[in-house]
Amino acid sequence: MTAGLALPALVTAPAVYAAGVTRTTTSDDGRIVVDLTSEALWVKVSVLASSAPDAAVLASTDDVSWQSADEATDRPYGWATAEALKLPEGTPLGDYPVVVEYRLPSGTVQKWTGGTYSHKLHTGVSKLSFDRTTTSYDKRDVVLSGTATTWDPSTGARTPAREGTKVKISIDLSDIMGGGRRTVDAAAVTGADGGFTMPFTPNAVIRGGSATVVDAAADTDPNAGYKVPEVGVETLQYRINADLNKYRVAKGTDVTVSGRVERLTQDGWQPFANVPVVTRNTEPDYYDRTDPGTNVMGSGTTTAGGTFSYGARATYATQVYTFLRPSVYYQNINFDQGEIAVPQPIWYSGVRTTLDEFGSVHATARVNGGSCENEPVYLQVSFDKGRTWGNLKYGKMQWDNSFSYCKVDITTWGYVSATYRLYHYETDLFAARESAPVSLSRIETRFSAFTISPTRPRVNSYMTVTGTVQKKIGTAWKPLAGAKVMLLFRPKGDRQWYWVKRDVPTNTYGNFNFKAKNYGDGSWIVLKQSQNGYFYSEAKGKYIDAL
Repeated sequence: MTAGLALPALVTAPAVYAAGVTRTTTSDDGRIVVDLTSEALWVKVSVLASSAPDAAVLASTDDVSWQSADEATDRPYGWATAEALKLPEGTPLGDYPVVVEYRLPSGTVQKWTGGTYSHKLHTGVSKLSFDRTTTSYDKRDVVLSGTATTWDPSTGARTPAREGTKVKISIDLSDIMGGGRRTVDAAAVTGADGGFTMPFTPNAVIRGGSATVVDAAADTDPNAGYKVPEVGVETLQYRINADLNKYRVAKGTDVTVSGRVERLTQDGWQPFANVPVVTRNTEPDYYDRTDPGTNVMGSGTTTAGGTFSYGARATYATQVYTFLRPSVYYQNINFDQGEIAVPQPIWYSGVRTTLDEFGSVHATARVNGGSCENEPVYLQVSFDKGRTWGNLKYGKMQWDNSFSYCKVDITTWGYVSATYRLYHYETDLFAARESAPVSLSRIETRFSAFTISPTRPRVNSYMTVTGTVQKKIGTAWKPLAGAKVMLLFRPKGDRQWYWVKRDVPTNTYGNFNFKAKNYGDGSWIVLKQSQNGYFYSEAKGKYIDAL
């Protein structure tokens, strides 16, 4: 259609074509693009001198065509004029109102106002390149060079951008293939010829980006960003050997990590000097290309000969991985693996150690600090009040399902007087720990005499039972006053003992004397009943044939 064709009166379009013009944009080359459905049959664009109702038309055209969007160049979709609209000579630079007239398939004609034509200098980057297509571990720097130009819609001429034009450069980086993406921004300023340069050390793959004019003057409209070229990386191979000077260390102390790193060159494997080495307790991931991550135990730097040595600290038993601090320039993250044990602290609670009248020592305790099932524990004894210790009985800590903690329960024969404690020696899992010492003792006792008379009593007659109980004080035996004794009888042919008399006290001299009825043939014995602070004792048994 041509501009002289007679058009019907303006009417409202049917609902199906209700979507009209939403905006207009001015492209970098001065063309106007109208955001309107592609089904429109006719589109006319006019630039007005002002927004006044009777403003003059400075330029108009219906020579338009549909264009699709292009994200790479920021080209919008819509109806674009064939070329920039030429405004009358002398028209000042600035923004001017735009009127769009269009006809939809229904045959109706619409008119839309609200657009703006940017009759300004259009300045943008028109050329951009790096001095290298790849970087390497030894050559990491690149130089970005570019040129910015200005198109003047009044003359149609394209000239170098003004000196001092600012260019913002956003560079898209990737630490690994397809991942670890980030963007860094830099700035450059043009010279008199519109050119600019910017040195850059990416330490990564350059995936692209854009260069855009910023902080433009009022008479200038910046162009869409210009694409930044890609720059790849050349990778190298390395190998590493590492050793730990200790397998087991106390919590809060260091183990020394030492070793050597080599890189593969055209001359074979050579020392890899001045590179950072990291030790941590988790295996490095291929995607950790610039950051060693968390759980770092220690780090250092290789010497000119490729060797390294530094302290590393672990807080618990773990695997140890030593590798070079990740870099995009390494083909793989190689590592050497070791192992370290850091015994954890444990402690006892509710410790109870007893010595019974028969000489048995029984120690129980709760163990806190971790899952210590089957950890070793000794019941130890000292005869010099804790200056030196000896192992008395070995045991293992047990898990108590009822209360979800470990426990100790050890029984063995003890001594007349000694000091006892529980002792866990250091293992890979837990540090050494002893319980508070407890001194236990009892006084030894004995029957120095025991008689029954008559020696052959009649059945159901009474016998006289006498004897003496003594206690040991130092090396001497002394009378034990106030002890209580019990007489027991086991009939002939019977395996069971029966008490006949009990709670019979000894006098000041340790003697006892009482009557007891004879029940027939059998064995008789007298024993000392339980008494705090004293050991048990019994007399030598007697067999009596009754008459």
